[in-house]
Amino acid sequence: MLKRHRYLILIALAVSILLTGCGGGKSLMVDRWSREPVEKASPEIMELLESAGTRSDWPNAHTVTVYQSDSSFYYPDGNQISASYSLTKLLTMKATKDYTTIPIGYDTQQMTIDIIYVRVIYPDSTVVTVRDEDITDETLEGYAEMDIYWSNLRQKVIRLPELEVGCGLEFAIKIETVQPMLDDMMDYRATFQSTEPVLHSEAILVVPSTEEIQWKVFNDPENRVSFREEIVEDSLHLFHWEGENFPMAITEDGMPSLGQFLTKVLASNITWEDYSKLVYELSAPNMVADDAIRETVAELVKDQTTGLDSIRAIFYYTAQNVRYIGLSMGDKEGITPHDVKETFEAQAGVCKDKSALLAVMLEEAGFESYVALSNPMDHVHKEIASNQFNHMIVVVYDRDGKEYWMDPTDALCMDMLPAYHMTKASLICKPEGDDLMYHPVLPPETQAGNITADSEILPDGTFRSVVEINAIGFYDQVLRLIFQQMETVQQERFWTQMIKNAVHPSAKVTSLTVTPNPIDNLWEPVSMRIEYEIPDYAIVAGDYLLVKSPLSTYVFDMIGLLLSQTTTLTEREFPLNIQFTIGSELEETIKLPGGYNAKSLPSRIVMDEDPASFMMDYSLDGDVVTYESSFMIKMPVIPAEKYPDYRSAVKRMENSGQGMIILSKGGDA
Repeated sequence: MLKRHRYLILIALAVSILLTGCGGGKSLMVDRWSREPVEKASPEIMELLESAGTRSDWPNAHTVTVYQSDSSFYYPDGNQISASYSLTKLLTMKATKDYTTIPIGYDTQQMTIDIIYVRVIYPDSTVVTVRDEDITDETLEGYAEMDIYWSNLRQKVIRLPELEVGCGLEFAIKIETVQPMLDDMMDYRATFQSTEPVLHSEAILVVPSTEEIQWKVFNDPENRVSFREEIVEDSLHLFHWEGENFPMAITEDGMPSLGQFLTKVLASNITWEDYSKLVYELSAPNMVADDAIRETVAELVKDQTTGLDSIRAIFYYTAQNVRYIGLSMGDKEGITPHDVKETFEAQAGVCKDKSALLAVMLEEAGFESYVALSNPMDHVHKEIASNQFNHMIVVVYDRDGKEYWMDPTDALCMDMLPAYHMTKASLICKPEGDDLMYHPVLPPETQAGNITADSEILPDGTFRSVVEINAIGFYDQVLRLIFQQMETVQQERFWTQMIKNAVHPSAKVTSLTVTPNPIDNLWEPVSMRIEYEIPDYAIVAGDYLLVKSPLSTYVFDMIGLLLSQTTTLTEREFPLNIQFTIGSELEETIKLPGGYNAKSLPSRIVMDEDPASFMMDYSLDGDVVTYESSFMIKMPVIPAEKYPDYRSAVKRMENSGQGMIILSKGGDA
């Protein structure tokens, strides 16, 4: 009884600290948590809003965060109470429109949210508090578009009264979890910076003093964030970070996720090995096969002659037959897979469900397999073992111990793991635990398209060509995605228009074949054959005939056509996030008409930089001109300092298509 009494005192003390601040520093000395109606803002609040400045002080900003505070207390079981306060000034008319409504998303399975108040402070210090009836609880939008229908995903929608430039918005919110994502795990994060300027920001973490916490502040080169800690009444360990004058974060086209560059703190009480074990223990009870699953596995592998083919057969089945759709079916939807028997029967699930089923089916086929947490879109900081994941995939080992990774949410990936996982982190969930790992960068030659053309120029100037496109790796997947969207007639129209635009307006496609059919047959690589002709293609200039290699325009290279979109900036402050390595190799032979010889060929180009390489060359052998080129992107993420080299390689590739082959009538070559 005394122990429980002390525990309740501990909680009360922690909540008191959260709601009052921990003293010292520049804490806002007003009652931030009172629900009492306020008609006039305090002089202190008005002084803060006045000193925050106007649009002339912040010409690129629409708001300025005057003060923000985020505090959390963790129970020993991993549950938490969090309190957030913010005071923001609106600087522009755009801001007054953007803040007409404010949605706050939450998960009813994991938390309750209490909006203590939302206040509008007008320039004359008049305060209008948002009424309860202007705060509604609604379905969280956007997830249905991703085929996720979790009824536990909700949002509080706050509708504000009429706003004007110079208004202040004051928020006070309390959140309490009803069950942790993972039992006994204390996972804390706070961000000090945003896309608008922040004048003062603090983060407070309170845990039982028996807990060992690892923490780190990221992206703070100027050491704006200060830290102090204290033990309160021998029971609580208090961590306090705060800082001032955080500049607005600038975004840039093509950069990695902005969150990777914001000033923030991460804290946790576990290691990656602990995290791995916790997820395994949470998932394992739902990962037991039944007879129906076993029968399907036996049918899938019965005709396979190698272990890898058996693995591929099971992966292709799970990726293509189990629909991606999320339905609420149990607790901890964010990380716990549904029972694989239910997923198999429904033939539906999200990443965690499909991955759990795939791992179980592989185990039934005799292969060691595990689910793994991942984040294919953002960087995971290895220094702190916290929940930085948004996806689940699978790793499997064949009977010789060779490792294969696979993402069963991707139904068109012949290689099983899409190339955009390069450099991204995964955490294999094992009973003994495992460390965080990062996926390697693969050579661009393993993700490339190979495009060849057998062409000829007839005596009347007509150009005829047979183009074949073959691909491996991510290039194969890109082609499947394109072809999947178009019927045969649409493909013919598409390629006819592409050749007309890039090569010659009189071009006509005479034949087009795409294999495999259907395009989602992942046992065969993609291949396309196009036959086309162009009347009067060659340009007659006296005794000379001028032509160019149509392949040199990159009209048939889908990656080459997209590269110009990555080089619109002359220089960069942030890395260019391509996400994967990729490349293309092109070769065209052009048979010259009788009576003509090659007078002049475009000059050879060779560039080999760290982020990319480009080669182009023409050669003559008798009456056949051969064009060759290769472009390889060697870095999934190109650092800003190497971007000029990358941009130079792309520009050289684009300009190389302007080179003309000059043929002379009779005479020497």
